[in-house]
Amino acid sequence: MLLDPPGWPGCAQGLPHWPYLQAVDQALTARGIPPGAVCIDRAGRAHGDTMSMELSWDVSRTAGPGGVRFHWDEDTGWSYATVRLIRDGALPRRPLVPLQRVFAAPEAVADTAESLVRSWRTPTGEYGAEWDQAREVRTAISAFRQSVR
Repeated sequence: MLLDPPGWPGCAQGLPHWPYLQAVDQALTARGIPPGAVCIDRAGRAHGDTMSMELSWDVSRTAGPGGVRFHWDEDTGWSYATVRLIRDGALPRRPLVPLQRVFAAPEAVADTAESLVRSWRTPTGEYGAEWDQAREVRTAISAFRQSVR
């Protein structure tokens, strides 16, 4: 179960993007992937904020020589970075090519996360399915932006 991200106590659930992150979290939990830490960032935009979210697993929660970070942005979708020991730091973010949709199906995100968390490898398959509630979330995002103008 996800906790409120730092700086957003009790507020994250009011963000229109939160249902998607919850669905991804449920898919990860169903696979037995230890919960990652969540960060939410709001970046300015002329017509409202864009949202991005990051799920991260430190080295103690992965099978690789370091941690894994998943980054989601409502404009570009999912990307990832592997995080090595302190001396190496985080490697640059790379797109998660198998996840072809901004709102990729949570099960596809979980498949990809499982591969990276358990083996530090990106999966070889491709996932073209979009989350079945993506349209509702996009509508909620538009309404949210109009209410903050």
